[in-house]
Amino acid sequence: MKIFSKQKDTLDILAFPPEILVEKGQYLLVSEGDKFMLAQVIDVSYADIPGILEDMLREVSLEIVNHENIFDPFDTGSLTIMIKEARMIRCKIRCIVEGDRIAHNSSWLPSRFRSCISVAKAELLRNVMKLLGKRRIHIGTVGGEDFWVDAESFDGRLTIITGKKETGKSHVTKLISTTLVEYGALVIVLDINGEYVNLKRRVDGSQSSIALRHEVLEPGKNFKVRTEDVGLRTFMDILIHVYDTPSSSSREFFRIWNAVKKNKGEVTLRDLIDTIQKTQLHESVKEALMSRLMAIEATGIITDNEDCVTSFDEVAKCISGKMLVVNLRDLLPSTRRMVVEYLLSKLTELLQARRLPPIFLVAEEAHLYLRDTYWDDMVTRMRHLGLSPIFVTNQPDSIPETIYRQADNIILFNFTNEADLEAIAKTSRIDSESVKAIAASLPPRYCLLIGYLVKDIPVVVKVREIDAETMGKTRLFFELYDRQLHIARVGKEQVA
Repeated sequence: MKIFSKQKDTLDILAFPPEILVEKGQYLLVSEGDKFMLAQVIDVSYADIPGILEDMLREVSLEIVNHENIFDPFDTGSLTIMIKEARMIRCKIRCIVEGDRIAHNSSWLPSRFRSCISVAKAELLRNVMKLLGKRRIHIGTVGGEDFWVDAESFDGRLTIITGKKETGKSHVTKLISTTLVEYGALVIVLDINGEYVNLKRRVDGSQSSIALRHEVLEPGKNFKVRTEDVGLRTFMDILIHVYDTPSSSSREFFRIWNAVKKNKGEVTLRDLIDTIQKTQLHESVKEALMSRLMAIEATGIITDNEDCVTSFDEVAKCISGKMLVVNLRDLLPSTRRMVVEYLLSKLTELLQARRLPPIFLVAEEAHLYLRDTYWDDMVTRMRHLGLSPIFVTNQPDSIPETIYRQADNIILFNFTNEADLEAIAKTSRIDSESVKAIAASLPPRYCLLIGYLVKDIPVVVKVREIDAETMGKTRLFFELYDRQLHIARVGKEQVA
């Protein structure tokens, strides 16, 4: 392999078929003396040779006319054929390394003829990235070699995990989350599909490494809160943003809440309903408030029964790591949003008061229940609060551009839709050409790591398996049908 040309940060390398054992996303090491360059492959194509079309047309025409290949007793055409088979490997220059110094914008160029080009090993990449943290998360493999990132790279950082469905987004999220818990972190998961509820079990049914540090909250069952704990501000947010309460009705509710608080000392849902029924209000306002409060009461999440109230402070207490899964699977969309409104408000309050340690918040399919204002608020204040969000979505265009621009880490799985790729490419921490070229060709369970967790040197990783009951597999009719047929067939054979 030889260097052919360089344009800005793009390096073209000339290679012949026996040398071409590289794939998109792999790194080539271009070294000369005590310096070397790391260049990531983004495309492999045929070399553009002058006159190649005319030569090929002439050969094809002669084969058609003679009905046989051209006779070449001295094999003089072998060199010509080898030249015609030459490939051009297009790469992006990621960094120049000299000793312990790494430069991302160096003007150094290796010699076209004296430089040595080889495939970079995973160990070299780890050393260049200085992934030497005390807490390693074994993500998977690079070129068959183990590759890990530092758990510290998620701490106080915004991480976005995105890709098409069935590519492995939830799988890598579970891998990261369980490892963080093993290292003593408090991880709160907003689980919309019920995929995290069985992480305490391994595939064989035995207990997993986080079995004793895994708890599931079922809103309306083992997760209920007092009206007083919800508070006026959060209750108003629920009425306005979840139930679309008109402004006139919201103002009356604000007044009624304060009146109940003044007269009773504390606010209950039943007192609010009774007061609204007795107060002289416009019929439309009364109807609007009554219908919404009755709907909230019917969810069973906000209650006046002190005996079945869940103390979130106690539940979230973490001594040696804990995964707290809020199961949103069987809830109505409005109830789901209500639970999230309360949780985010409560977490903000506890973190501000230093009653909770810094936490990791995993939001699965967050675009379905998290309103835009909360995205901005969480990201803007997360460092000061001690909140490290991990957003998981298959709709990258649903996340505001302002959020992408503040993302520290992006874990990108396969995307082929141009609009999705464009949404990520224009705000990621690497060039858009690399994102579009690599992401579109990623197989399932392969991802592109971008950002702080790889020190801005993007890497394609094959995600490893996790020994836990992940429950993220797609249920298929014919797979179940074939299994039942097999069981029936075995049963008949045993009887016979």
